[in-house]
Amino acid sequence: MSYRHQERKNIFSRIISGFSLQFVLAIFIVLLQVNSQGYGETFSFAIVADPHVYGNVTNRAKFQTAVDWIIDNKDSNDIELVFVLGDIAWGGTRNSRNMAIAKAILDRLNDAGVLYVPVIGDNEIDTGCEKEFNDVFELQYEYLSQRVLSWQKAAVPVGGMYLQNFSFNYKGCHFVCADFNPRKKDYEGGELHDFPGGTWPWFKDTIAKCPKSKKENIVIMSHIGMFRTGVEKADQYLFPQEQMSKIKRFAYNYREYIDTNYVGHIHQNWQIIVWSGLFTPLYNVRVTDETWYDTQWPESDDQELTVRLVQVNNNGPKIIYNQHILNIDVIKIDSAEQK
Repeated sequence: MSYRHQERKNIFSRIISGFSLQFVLAIFIVLLQVNSQGYGETFSFAIVADPHVYGNVTNRAKFQTAVDWIIDNKDSNDIELVFVLGDIAWGGTRNSRNMAIAKAILDRLNDAGVLYVPVIGDNEIDTGCEKEFNDVFELQYEYLSQRVLSWQKAAVPVGGMYLQNFSFNYKGCHFVCADFNPRKKDYEGGELHDFPGGTWPWFKDTIAKCPKSKKENIVIMSHIGMFRTGVEKADQYLFPQEQMSKIKRFAYNYREYIDTNYVGHIHQNWQIIVWSGLFTPLYNVRVTDETWYDTQWPESDDQELTVRLVQVNNNGPKIIYNQHILNIDVIKIDSAEQK
């Protein structure tokens, strides 16, 4: 793990351990609501975050293991979609590019009948692989456009940037995948890109126009999360205050329909509620840890592997999402012991 990523992980670990009892209780209440049973799950999606395929053999092997587990368990868990939330791959030699290696691993999901959705992260951009990401995954986006409903993808490039913004409908859910990654050197926080052709006007338009037949039907995927902690050292990796205020003002009008912003970037398993004032919850942010250095609450130094599994129940007037954080290495060990 690089120094920057270890520092980011440590900062958020300290914040997690320092939460007040009242805030933990608030999260617990929301989790009870989210995980309440009703009507039966109709499909599931999996989330993998920050695989960091950049030449490290262990990282690539862990990523492969995550994909293998999803394929092996797709039928028993009704997994139909997989979102890969940024920092997927970068670098390599002229004849062996890590982005292509990562795509080959992910393409096995297509072959198994599971659609995968690649979301760009800040590392692809910071390492000069932004256009490469666009070119490598262009065929996957075309593949998705033929297999989901109401696929829309913003045109690229815009001002030299390959902003990866797209949305689609799937079994009652409207998935919004937004590129909030910075293009400024030495900056790792969120950026709305509020200009013609940028992420923010596109984001507002797709949410305003999407179907809203059921409560909590909008699901937002991004690498960098739409939240702040109030701790300066942590918030340098998130959105600046003025941009968060803009997000909250917009989200207020759609608070009954936006369920969760699923993200990576900060290398933790974490949930936070974004509020308007003291009493009005707007949406959840759920962070998924990287595949190659798993952490659970409380923080530990194990070397296991995280996949988030979300079971979706869309049979009622409100869509319900059941959350499961899975340690794949532990599950494989337990299964072997049972045989």
